[in-house]
Amino acid sequence: MLILITGGSGFVGWNAVRYFVGRGQDVVATFHTFPHYLHKVAGCRPIPLDFAERDAIDQVVARFQPDIIIHTAALARPQEISSADLLTLVNVDATGHLARAAAERDIPFLFLSTDLVFPSNAGLCTESSPTAPSGAGGYADSKLAAEDAVRAAGGRWIIIRPTLMFGNGTPRSNSFSQFLDRKWHSGQRAPLFTDQFRSFLYVGDLITAIERVAIEQPVANEIFLCGGDERLSRAEFGLRYADACGVDRAMCNPMRADELPGYAGGGSDITLDCSKLRATGWRPRGIAEAFDVMLRERDDNWVVG
Repeated sequence: MLILITGGSGFVGWNAVRYFVGRGQDVVATFHTFPHYLHKVAGCRPIPLDFAERDAIDQVVARFQPDIIIHTAALARPQEISSADLLTLVNVDATGHLARAAAERDIPFLFLSTDLVFPSNAGLCTESSPTAPSGAGGYADSKLAAEDAVRAAGGRWIIIRPTLMFGNGTPRSNSFSQFLDRKWHSGQRAPLFTDQFRSFLYVGDLITAIERVAIEQPVANEIFLCGGDERLSRAEFGLRYADACGVDRAMCNPMRADELPGYAGGGSDITLDCSKLRATGWRPRGIAEAFDVMLRERDDNWVVG
């Protein structure tokens, strides 16, 4: 089948491109300013796309007529977001426009949201838990608004809300483990919060969740939470990751969130009950197993440098 993956130069998009090409699928991947080595992936067709241009979105969908659209593109990092208007334009308005383009052609549309649509003190969450976006910078608000736009577009949609992710990527992509890698590589101790808890998720397990509900056992008009089985603080995760990488634990700097100068957030707990997704037969790897997979990939020169 032909899969259109937006944000192919991002962390999730890049991993999705490699996975689905490896599964024998025909993949078209969009990027904005930098293709992130997509041209090196045999079986992938990289296509430039600016989500601020509505006509360009329509042209890509009309040109390729994909069997499914997997929408991972978004502004997520503070350095990408120059204004609230740009955040809304890209994360909300463009998402709604793409979802409508898919609905008009009866193309299934999978949207990648975030567990940050829940309040910071949510505790254990299910798909029906009340939403109240947490986190600074407007990112979480834009994702919840984008969810509304996807549902309003009609058609066949799926929304996945993943938790904080880790895994390998390109030098310009971003994950929590890459944040730690960069700190340690530069000789800096990594600030690791002891009072922020999430259901850490290996990116490869997010991709298999997408495959399960969108391709293998396709559903429509459903929301799924996606997280790992272990509830960990950032500090607990960082210490275990340091051990797996052979990094001295002294390179970890455990602290409360309010102890980091300039950080606007505080303690939080967003833990995901993924029973609905697990009922499809999907299973996430344990943290230790995921670390083993990541390190083997590096040994095989999987990570683009």
